[in-house]
Amino acid sequence: MDSLNEEEIWSQRQRINNALAASRNAGRQDPAELYAAALSLIWSISSIDVEELISDMEGVANQIDLSAIFNFLEPLDDSLLHAAAYYDKDSILRLLLYYVPDRLLAAGTRREGYTPLIAAILNKSSRTATMLIRRIIALPVEDKNQILRMTDKVGNNALHTAVRGRLVNVVGHLLNEDMELVYQQNADKKSPLYLTLESEEPEIREVLFSLPLEPLRIQGLPPIHGAIIHKRYAYMNRPQVFELLRPKTLYLARQWDINGEEPIHIASKMGYVDIIEKLSHKTRGRSKKRQTILHIAAKYGRTSVVRYLLRRPGLGDLNEGDNDGITALHLAAMHSQPATLIRLVLDERIDPLLLNHQLSTALDIALALVKREYTLRKRACGHEHVHSLNQKPNTDDVKNLIGNRSVVATLVATVTFAAGFAVPGGFNSPDRASKDDHGMATMLDKRMFQAFTICNTIAMFCSMISVVTLLWAQQSDIHTAIVAYRRSMLPLKIALPAMSAAFLTGITLTVGKLPWLANTIFYFGLVCLLIISVAKLDTHIFLITGFS
Repeated sequence: MDSLNEEEIWSQRQRINNALAASRNAGRQDPAELYAAALSLIWSISSIDVEELISDMEGVANQIDLSAIFNFLEPLDDSLLHAAAYYDKDSILRLLLYYVPDRLLAAGTRREGYTPLIAAILNKSSRTATMLIRRIIALPVEDKNQILRMTDKVGNNALHTAVRGRLVNVVGHLLNEDMELVYQQNADKKSPLYLTLESEEPEIREVLFSLPLEPLRIQGLPPIHGAIIHKRYAYMNRPQVFELLRPKTLYLARQWDINGEEPIHIASKMGYVDIIEKLSHKTRGRSKKRQTILHIAAKYGRTSVVRYLLRRPGLGDLNEGDNDGITALHLAAMHSQPATLIRLVLDERIDPLLLNHQLSTALDIALALVKREYTLRKRACGHEHVHSLNQKPNTDDVKNLIGNRSVVATLVATVTFAAGFAVPGGFNSPDRASKDDHGMATMLDKRMFQAFTICNTIAMFCSMISVVTLLWAQQSDIHTAIVAYRRSMLPLKIALPAMSAAFLTGITLTVGKLPWLANTIFYFGLVCLLIISVAKLDTHIFLITGFS
C-alpha cells in the first residue's frame, strides 16, 4: 500500500494539471481512441503505482482529453475510481478523488451494483474506504446520504458489507455519518444488526448495540432471533448473546419476527431450555397468534422444553388456547408428536376434553390423522386400486400383487417345514439313547428348544393359511381375489416374525456353550425381531383403525 507526503501529493497534482492543460489544446479525438485509452488505464491499475499511472496519462495527453478519461464510465459501469478502490490503491485513489466528478461516487457496477465505496469495503481496504467516506461527507447532506445508503444487487449497503468484512473502523465512520444505515435490510431481510450477531467480531457487536437504537425502525428479521436460530453462535456462545440484553436493548427480546414470534419462541422451537430460562422474565411470552412457548414446544416435539415448563411453577394456564382455540395438547396431536403428547396427557392439570374453535378435542384430531395416514399409506403402497369397488381394479396389477405374496408365503412355509425335521442338535440315535428316546430331539428338555418349536410351528401354519387363502384368490372374479388378498395379509404378518424368532432361538441354542456369543446373538436378534414385528403389524393396526 502506497504512502505519500504532502510535497509528493502536490507534485503529482501539478503534473496532472499540466497534462490536463496540454490535453485541452489537443485536436478533436476519435471516440474509439478515447475508449481504448480509458479502458487500458482501468485494466492497468491493479499492477501499477501512482507514478506509473501519471506517466501513462502524460503519454496520452496530446491525443486524448484527460478530463474525459476522469469522467469515463465503461459499458459495465467500471471506472478508474472503481478500479483504484477495489485493488486497494490508496495513493491512486487519493489522486483520482481530486479530479473525478461526484456522479462517479454514486455509480454502481452493472453486474453487482458495487459503488466505489462498497468495492473498497469488499476488498477489506479500510484506508481506501475511509478516503471515499471523507470525500462523500463533503457533499451536500442529501447527496451524501443517498450515496452512503446505496446498495448492491443483493441489497447490501456499505454497513452490511463492512459488518460482514469485520472492518471495525469503517463501521464506526459510517455510523458517525448516517445512523439510517443500521436499520436497512438486504434481500435476505437482514439488517446490519442481524448480521452483527452472525459475525465473530465482538468490537462490531459492541459498537452497534451501544447505539441509541429505535426498535420500530429496524427492518427485516429481528436480531436476537438470528442469534438463537444460528446454533453455532447462540448455542455454543450463549453468554455473548445475553450481554446484548441490557436495559437499553431489552426491546430486542420482545420483537416479533415475520412469523409473529418472539426470540423465546425460537428458543422453544430449537429446544434450548437454558435460553428460555434466561429470556422468560424479559418477554411477553405470546406470539401474534397468542401461542405460548408451551404451544411451540408441543408443536415441534421438544420434550425437554415441555418437561421443563411443566415443572416450572407459575407458568400460567396450561390449557390456554391461541387465537383459534388450539391448546398445546391439540398441537402435539395435530403434528404427531407422541413423546410430548404423553407428557401432556399424564399431567393432571391438562384437560384433554377441551374444544378448539372447530369443536375438536385433541383425541378427535389424533383419530382424524390416523385415518388420513392410513389412506396415504394405502396409496403409497399401491393398494388404492384394490380398495375401491366403485372403479374396476386393474386385473394385471391385482394378479401381480397376489403372485408376489404367494411366493413369500410359500417360501416361509417351505423353510419352516424343513426346519421342523432338521431341529438344532438333531435326534437321538439308537446306539446312544434308550429305546423310549429313539428318534426324539436331543435338546428336547431345553426351554430354548421348546421356544424354537413353538415359533416354527406358528410360522409354518400361518404361512400355510396364507398360501391356501391366496389359492382362493386365483378366482376369475376380481373382487373375490381382492378379498382373499386382504385376508392373507394378517397370517403372513404373523408368520414372518415367528420364523425370525424360530431362527433366533435355534441359533442361540446351538452356540450355548459360549455364553458371550449366545447373549450377543440373542439380544441383537431380539432388537431386529422387534423391528420386524412393528414393521409388519403396523399397517394391519392402521387397517383395523381405519375401518373402525
